[in-house]
Amino acid sequence: MNDNKKFNLSVFISMFAKNMIEVFIPIILYKTGFTIDQIFIYMMFQYLISVIVIYFIPQINSLFKIKGLIIISTIFFIATYWFIFSMNKTIISLFLLALFYTLHTSIYWILRHLYIVELYPVNKMSNSVGNILIISELAFLFASYLGAIILDKSNNLILIIISSILLLISNYILLKINIKNPSTKIDLKILKEIPKKNIIFFIFEQFKVLGIFIFPLYLTIFLKTNYKFIGVFNILISLSSIIFIFLFSRLISKRKKSYLFITTLFYSTLWILKINVSIKIIILIVAFLEGITSKIYQTSVTRFLYALGKKYDAFNYVNVAEMLFNLVRLIIILIIFIFIKDLKIFLYICTAGLFLTGIVKFNDLND
Repeated sequence: MNDNKKFNLSVFISMFAKNMIEVFIPIILYKTGFTIDQIFIYMMFQYLISVIVIYFIPQINSLFKIKGLIIISTIFFIATYWFIFSMNKTIISLFLLALFYTLHTSIYWILRHLYIVELYPVNKMSNSVGNILIISELAFLFASYLGAIILDKSNNLILIIISSILLLISNYILLKINIKNPSTKIDLKILKEIPKKNIIFFIFEQFKVLGIFIFPLYLTIFLKTNYKFIGVFNILISLSSIIFIFLFSRLISKRKKSYLFITTLFYSTLWILKINVSIKIIILIVAFLEGITSKIYQTSVTRFLYALGKKYDAFNYVNVAEMLFNLVRLIIILIIFIFIKDLKIFLYICTAGLFLTGIVKFNDLND
């Protein structure tokens, strides 16, 4: 098995492990008794810690190398989910949860970005990104529903054991892939080299990330849904995503166009619809349609992200990009926390940010 296939297998298993629990974090916190404001505080902790942790990842890497980073990420994955099911209802517990989760997920995504930039040539990036997204969706397809079933039955220990074993297997495979160990330190001057249009695009794109994180909580509170409904919602998104990712990634590779504006227009329209619909069956239909547009959008954006990374030192690029993403999310959540207390208004703001990415666009594909 070559390195690309090993990486794809590792991605599939790790995404399955993560999505059994990760997509339910805000709901778990809400059901534990935390208020919406406290969940926003948790998110602020998470994004603030992420900026700090990512800044020091090169120093950690110089001590432990990539294999050490993988092991550290695994340890804190297990610690996160042991802690979330046993934590007290205090702000200190939220901080510790954010710390454990961030130490896992920051390293996980930095390494995932790095491996993709290093392993795949730029002329095949659209196809490669499409394949990785398909693999991720296949994992997501049943992982969240399986997690929902186990959560509804309150078999938290079983869920932790299954997800932890899967992540251990995934990271064992990742350890078998050899890429050059990065030695660079973070150099923020790269932000002056990246086109300003792209920076603005990245900023607006974070509204989409926050909207996706918050929407399951919105469904839980306003439609009184359970874990299984969220799992079915995610299955419908994944089912409609897979075939369109496959076809669209080949289309943009051939035509060198992203179709970003029209995709964003449909995507944001579906968001407005799902925010205002209160009938569960219609929400599920919207989820199916959203799966098509969201993954067309994500294929373009992910291709942009990695193709741009080919122009810079890969390790510095992915670290600075993730620091920027998390800093922007922190600022958005801080503003929402201070001035807005309504989840519906928050989701409208996220929808507006998503739509603006289609106007700003990205200059990588010259479309």
